Amino acid sequence: MFLTYVIIFTSVIFLAIFTMYIVHSYVLPRKEEEIAQMIQVGQTKLAIKKLTDILEKDDRNPYAHYLLAEAYLKEDNIQYAILEYRQVLKLGKFDTKINEIAIRKKLASMYLKRKAVEEAKKEYLILTKIDANNYENFYNLGLMHYEAGAMEKASGYFKKSLSLNSTDANSYYYLGQIMYRLNQFAEAKSMFLSALKIDQKNYKIHYFLGLVLRQLGDYVWAIKEFEVAEKSDDLKVKCYLAKGTCFYEQKQYPKAIVEFEKGLKYAKKGSNSELNLRYSLGNAYEQMRDLHSAISNWERIVEVKKNFRDVQDKLKQYIEFRQDDNIKDFMIAGLSQFEHICSKMIESMGYLILNTRIINDTEIEMVAMENEGKWRNIKKSNKIIRIIRKTDTVTDSLLRQLNESMKENNAARIVVISTGDYSQLARDYADTRPVELYTKSDLVNFLKEI
Repeated sequence: MFLTYVIIFTSVIFLAIFTMYIVHSYVLPRKEEEIAQMIQVGQTKLAIKKLTDILEKDDRNPYAHYLLAEAYLKEDNIQYAILEYRQVLKLGKFDTKINEIAIRKKLASMYLKRKAVEEAKKEYLILTKIDANNYENFYNLGLMHYEAGAMEKASGYFKKSLSLNSTDANSYYYLGQIMYRLNQFAEAKSMFLSALKIDQKNYKIHYFLGLVLRQLGDYVWAIKEFEVAEKSDDLKVKCYLAKGTCFYEQKQYPKAIVEFEKGLKYAKKGSNSELNLRYSLGNAYEQMRDLHSAISNWERIVEVKKNFRDVQDKLKQYIEFRQDDNIKDFMIAGLSQFEHICSKMIESMGYLILNTRIINDTEIEMVAMENEGKWRNIKKSNKIIRIIRKTDTVTDSLLRQLNESMKENNAARIVVISTGDYSQLARDYADTRPVELYTKSDLVNFLKEI
């Protein structure tokens, strides 16, 4: 009887083991593959329910955790997907169905989506060890360090990426960006050119190459690059601003104005792009002596953003222009009229003009002496009078230059009349030398006399 019980018990145990073997070897895998198919066709809710049932019986089933992570990912439930993928990594059983590299890439991607950059970095660092020949791992680390402002580390990773794949245009592009930010313009140019050899149609690369060439003074080539890049709707406005700036820096103000005006047609109203274009357009009009248009653009900036760059200072510099017709005529007069106004003003101050030298359309220099009628019994001496109608600050270097020319002009004093301010060094220099400085307010009064 005892032997019978032993035989029955052994048979039951054997049957149980055999059943478990059949279940684990044939039934469960088939069931898991069916669930994988459900996930693939979008039946994620049913798949999650079935996988949850499986894991309640066997929480250490790595494939069930993996499928559950896949189902949550399909539903865009990032938090739960991360938890399940991490459980798979914790179990550490990888095969043809469960690939550690693929899981870590997915985790890194999800961490980035949730702005968990440090967690993503950890995954990519592990990937550089277990998937060391894949340049993308190094590129992604470089990109994360670049966006965090860690340029030195980013540069190292991008270089490693290129050592594994010399045809990766993006690594060249970001190395170019880093060198551009570090003012290493020749090196940046080389990187952008290498990127363009691989990806000729990448408009961003053309745009930044243009910026580098502008810094290197190669305006003709820079403008050509901007003209290529402006085919991109995203870069069009920036390209018009950049092209206009190239013309502006070459003192080709009419061409600069054309480009800035084009940019304004596409710039979003109230955007920084519009404000930058109007600011630059105002500067170009100022150089063209069209102060009405310059002030109009600056005033439109103030309507949107009161403290944009130094636009308030620019408007303050021209406050008299906006209020007084005499200074307005003085500022916008053509060259011959400018010379005429200056001559009348100096004569009204009691001087006899001996010589006039036109420096440019914003500066005139005169050598003059006191009228005999005013100073009949006093020995007369010459004065060098410099009249400036621009808003730039007058520095001590100009005063030193004028001081050196006193002897050849037989001059005893220097007079400077400017619509701009004077630097403190200029004021200090004038205090200890025969130099008279007259401000914009003084100029307004002089003009009223005539």
